Amino acid sequence: MEPWKIELSRVDWSAYECACGERGHLGGDLQRIIEARSLGEWGGASLDGHVEDQSMVADVAVPAVGVMMAALQEDLAVPTRSEFMINLWRLVDGEADESVTEEIHEQIRDGIWLIYREATNGDTETAMEILECVERDPARLEHFRTAVARRLSKRTR
Repeated sequence: MEPWKIELSRVDWSAYECACGERGHLGGDLQRIIEARSLGEWGGASLDGHVEDQSMVADVAVPAVGVMMAALQEDLAVPTRSEFMINLWRLVDGEADESVTEEIHEQIRDGIWLIYREATNGDTETAMEILECVERDPARLEHFRTAVARRLSKRTR
């Protein structure tokens, strides 16, 4: 069994209200997104307007981040990986109660090497934006920024 499935199953999703105002559906949406091999297999599922809306972070984002971080260890479809990275960036940069923000940042720090891997092999720009918000070691961040500078310059051409 994959770690993300275990993380997903330990959450009572009905206890959390989404940014959409409903409860209970986000766990199923996350599972569909993670298991999909293409965007078409998402079946209309999305994180947009659920974990955050107009930069306001919903409480449900905290357990969702745990599932996303666990899933980033897997061989995800490109649209899924992209959806998770963009949403992680929105969550670390969004507005929330201080305790929610700290929980999100801490969960990402717990899996920080997954984000560094994305910086070196995936969506470099988004990964570096996330790291800017959560990394506590500025020397390491600067060293990686220098190491991936060529990847960033290729994207901006």
